[in-house]
Amino acid sequence: MYLTDEGKVRAPCDTPGPLRSARLKLPQQGLKVMTKPGFPDRVYERAADAFRASCVEKTLVYRYASYAPVPHPAAGDTGNENHAKQNELWAYELAFNTLKFQALLEDVLIDSCFQATRRMPDDLMALAMVMLYDLQDRKFQPREPMTGEGEGLVEEVRLVEDSLFRFRTKLAASLARFRIKQDLVCIDDILPKSVKEKHQRKHKLPTCAWVNTLKSSVDEVCVTLKTQGFVQVDPHTHLEGRVFCKDAHCPDVLLFPRQARELRDKTTLLLDRTLIIQEKSRSLAVCALRPLLAKNTDILLAGSFSAHTVAHVGVQASVFSNHVYVCGIPADSALREELHVTLSRIGCKNVRLLSERLAELSEGDSRLQKVRVVLVLPRCTASALSDPTAHIINEDGDRKLLQDLSQGAVSDANLEPLIHKQIDDLSHALTFPKVHGVVYCTCSVYAEENELVVKRALKNAAARTKLRPFSIYRMDG
Repeated sequence: MYLTDEGKVRAPCDTPGPLRSARLKLPQQGLKVMTKPGFPDRVYERAADAFRASCVEKTLVYRYASYAPVPHPAAGDTGNENHAKQNELWAYELAFNTLKFQALLEDVLIDSCFQATRRMPDDLMALAMVMLYDLQDRKFQPREPMTGEGEGLVEEVRLVEDSLFRFRTKLAASLARFRIKQDLVCIDDILPKSVKEKHQRKHKLPTCAWVNTLKSSVDEVCVTLKTQGFVQVDPHTHLEGRVFCKDAHCPDVLLFPRQARELRDKTTLLLDRTLIIQEKSRSLAVCALRPLLAKNTDILLAGSFSAHTVAHVGVQASVFSNHVYVCGIPADSALREELHVTLSRIGCKNVRLLSERLAELSEGDSRLQKVRVVLVLPRCTASALSDPTAHIINEDGDRKLLQDLSQGAVSDANLEPLIHKQIDDLSHALTFPKVHGVVYCTCSVYAEENELVVKRALKNAAARTKLRPFSIYRMDG
C-alpha cells in the first residue's frame, strides 16, 4: 500500500494533494487582506543552501547565473527544537517552491535586467532566487522585518532583499509580460499538470493530530476541546475557525483547519503532548497495525521515520503491554537522542532502540522472541504527497529528491537505489518464522515501490521452505 497526505490509501494511478504554509490576516486600509509576512533571515539563508544543492544549472551557452556556494556561520537556531524544526521546514518548502519555478524566475531576472543593473555576485544568486519567489508570492509587498528566537540579522539577506525590493516594479512588470505572452492566468499554469494540481491543493488539507491515549482518551479530548470553545462537526464539513472533527479512517486522529492557529493558541493539549500534530500518512500506517495486535505480539519497526511515528507505534503497542523494537538507531546518533526526549515527554516506556540494521537481525536474537509483527516504513520517493517537503524533513526522507519532485517525475538514477533497499528490507522482514504479519507502507505512486516490491519480496521468501506462506492484504481507501 501507499499513503497520501489526504489520508487515503491509493492505487498508483491516483493523484493526491499538498500542505500549505500559514498566511496571516493583516489590516490594510480598514480591510482584512490575505498577505504573507515572509520569514526570519536565517530561513532564507537555509533555503538558498537547499536550492543550491538541488537545482540544475543551465549549460554554459544559456546559463544566466552560477549558484556558487557562499560560506556563512552556522545557523543560529539556538532556541527550542520546535523552533529549529519549523525554520528547517520553512526553508525547504521555500527552496522546493523555487525549484518548481526556477526557469520562470531566471527568465524574469534576465528580462528585467536585474543582474545587469545590480551585478549580484554568483554566491548570492541562489539567495536572490528564493527571495524573488517569496517576494512575488506576497505580491511584491514589503516583508515585515523579523528574526527568529536566538537569531540575528543576516547581512547578505538584507542586501539581496533591498536590491530586489528596489527593483520590484521592473520585476513585477517582467513577470506580467511572461504571463501575458504565455497566456497564464497565474504562474501555477506554467507547471506540469500533476505538479500544478498538488501546488494548488496544498492549502485544502486539514491539520491532523493523533491522541496520546497514554494520557487521555479520544472522547475526553473531544470534551476538553468543546469546553475550550471548539465545535465538533461532521467529518465531511469544511473546516474553518474553531472547529474539529474525528477522522473517518483513523479512530485516534482528529482533524482541524489547516492553519490550526486556534488549536495552538487556545489549548494546552499540544503542550502536554496529549495531542500530537503529524501528517496523516504516518497515522494511517500505524492504524494498519491495529488488527494484527494481541497479547505477546511485539513489533519490530524498520525504515525511515520520525520520533513521533515511533511514539505512535509505542502507544498502540501499549494497549496489549507489548514492546516495540526500533532497529537501525546508532548509539551516538542525533535521532536516538531525539527519540529518548520525545518518548519521555509522551510517556512511552515500551520502546527499545537497537543499533543493528534490519538486515543484521535474525530469528535467533533473544530480544525478538515475541516479535510477531514487522512494520516497514522505507525511504521512498514521497511522490504521492502533495507537498513532500514536510514528509522528507520530518520523517527522515531523501532530500536529493526535491529537484525531481519539483518537476513531477523521479529519475531512474534516484529511484533505483530506493527500490533495492525496499526489496532488501521487506524480503528480510519476511524471513522471521514467528512473524505472522508484515505491514509495508510507502508514500509513492510508483508501482516499482509498491506492488512490484511486494511481489519480488514474496518470491524471495517462497524460496525459504520453512517459512509460512504470506497472503497479501491491501488497504484501499
